[in-house]
Amino acid sequence: MRSLLPPLQRAEKSAAICQHIAGTPEWRAAKIIALFAPLPGEPDIDGLWAHAAGKTLAYPRMHDEQLSLYSVPSLRGLHAARWGIREPSPDAALLIAPENLDLILVPGIAFTPAGERCGRGGGFYDRLLATLPARTPRIGVCYALQVIPTIPSEPHDQTVHAIITE
Repeated sequence: MRSLLPPLQRAEKSAAICQHIAGTPEWRAAKIIALFAPLPGEPDIDGLWAHAAGKTLAYPRMHDEQLSLYSVPSLRGLHAARWGIREPSPDAALLIAPENLDLILVPGIAFTPAGERCGRGGGFYDRLLATLPARTPRIGVCYALQVIPTIPSEPHDQTVHAIITE
């Protein structure tokens, strides 16, 4: 359903999502934040850079089937890698330990109101989220049409604390 959104509507919804995220107490208090580089059809959260003064923004990079987080000084520090996902170049970015995150934004195919998440099936975010301290806020980011009543879950599936839509 999200792929059927016209580009203008997707851009408007993405801008609203960025405004909502930037207005949260979690965003305002965070100094080190993990974002994601959106795939086509996902909410475009690149607009959060406009609200990032004084913050360190990190992005996941695939390493040995695990996601490692690297800070980048700007969006120019991201380059297309595996599956066409923009990732930081490890030689031009600083590795961020998961326990140092103040906030993580998490993509997904679908979420439930209770914070259950359906990813793309590789378990990459589940493994990353499992390494975070319980105190680290985890916010799912999606369009409202992606919030559904139930999702099948497995014991290893990780949840988010909140979901932000347009």
